[in-house]
Amino acid sequence: MRVLLFGKTNNIARLVEDPAEDLRLAGHVVSVFPYRANKLTKTLEPWLLSSRLGVPLAVLLERRVRSFRPDLIVAFGPFHWLPPAVFGPLAAMPGRPPMVAWIGDLFGAEMANVAALFDAVAYTDSGMLERHRQFGFSSMGAFVPLAATRGAVAQIADRKPHLAFVASATGHRRALLAQVAEPVALFGPDWPKAPELAHHIRDGRKIGGRELASIYASHIGALNIRHEHNVINGLNQRHFAPYIVGTPVIADSQGDLPSCFDPGTEILVYRGADGLNASIAMLRADPQLAAAIGSAGQRRVLAHHTYAHRIEAMAALVRG
Repeated sequence: MRVLLFGKTNNIARLVEDPAEDLRLAGHVVSVFPYRANKLTKTLEPWLLSSRLGVPLAVLLERRVRSFRPDLIVAFGPFHWLPPAVFGPLAAMPGRPPMVAWIGDLFGAEMANVAALFDAVAYTDSGMLERHRQFGFSSMGAFVPLAATRGAVAQIADRKPHLAFVASATGHRRALLAQVAEPVALFGPDWPKAPELAHHIRDGRKIGGRELASIYASHIGALNIRHEHNVINGLNQRHFAPYIVGTPVIADSQGDLPSCFDPGTEILVYRGADGLNASIAMLRADPQLAAAIGSAGQRRVLAHHTYAHRIEAMAALVRG
């Protein structure tokens, strides 16, 4: 399959680069059309989207579609990253390939006009799919969770006896971690600014995508705490990526978890600070249990939850 990926590149989440890598590993042919790839393209955005100049970005994207001849176009990101001035002309192009938007951020009814440009909209959160239906969006909607790339490998060293959490420091996350007794390795620029978390191991650097695998491989487990402002039922990349290196995940209870993992054997699930403390203590006390959960989760992710699986599911969706 020939796949054209459109989205914001060169950011920490690697939401275009990782799917491209995994598709290539699965034998597909991939072309990436970057949007806001760097500060320069963001500065040039008014010019690139100018209707007076014929929307140069739309012209460039159409040229890429004609030259690459993809079987599928997938656009990543929030709805506001998918400007109608770019995708409107492409949607109207005769003989164009199917187009799917993959959305992982909350949105309102005002995004109906953007959703209508795509043959299908895939949501990383089943709660967002329900919003799609409630708002009466005209395009097809589907639940397509996030995933991991098989390329995110790292040498597994002696594992440190604490969990790793690589994420932004939201209010909910800070409040919960303040109640966690055992030290957790926190990675991200805002953690050192939280004095109530002084008993944790705080690394204030921005972590690049390739460093993530090494971090997960060198800790006994990976912690996941939901982002309170951007989640309904869904899972994020931290539910999947640690398993590429066989690292077990401890995650808070979310509605979409049972559709992706078997709680208790492939992932540990907690409710509140007491449940999290108990899960951490159990994992630290039993390295064999940690290894077993890591191995079971790894088998599940490699068999069902890679980015190639997700893109192939989208292709099947629009093929009918």
